[in-house]
Amino acid sequence: MKRPSPLFFVVLAPLLAACDPPGQVNPPTEPAQPIQGPGTSAPPPQRPPGMEPLLRGAGATSFVGRWAAAAGACAQPDDEAALEITTTDLHGRGLLCVIETINERGQGYDALLSCQTAAGQAERPARFEATDDTLRLIWLDRPNEQPQRLIRCTTLAR
Repeated sequence: MKRPSPLFFVVLAPLLAACDPPGQVNPPTEPAQPIQGPGTSAPPPQRPPGMEPLLRGAGATSFVGRWAAAAGACAQPDDEAALEITTTDLHGRGLLCVIETINERGQGYDALLSCQTAAGQAERPARFEATDDTLRLIWLDRPNEQPQRLIRCTTLAR
């Protein structure tokens, strides 16, 4: 094996000296600070005009699902017994509605529904108050009517 020339050591020594001393390396538990300055961070993503989020809040999954007045109604295949609520519409039990707006308020959601009826289109305000397995559906345009208490249909009941 051939020994390296002294010139190799003369060139290598300054290169190694340019490296940080061993004590200057950040351990994995203490990462380096991010680089600050113009152009080092991206602006937050912007929604195009008119593209508001459909649902505000984080609880939409609380009322999304299939609901019925009794467990036996969940097993019926037609939409006359159960009510299906998605993030965009509500259908079943004689209803066919599109959710126009929805806002989280207190322990529930207030929604404005655009429903197809025998007489044509009608706007119906409603409130959804859901727990894990029950839903109170309140028709806000019918203050004298009792809230509908529904139970969540599970996949076992279908």
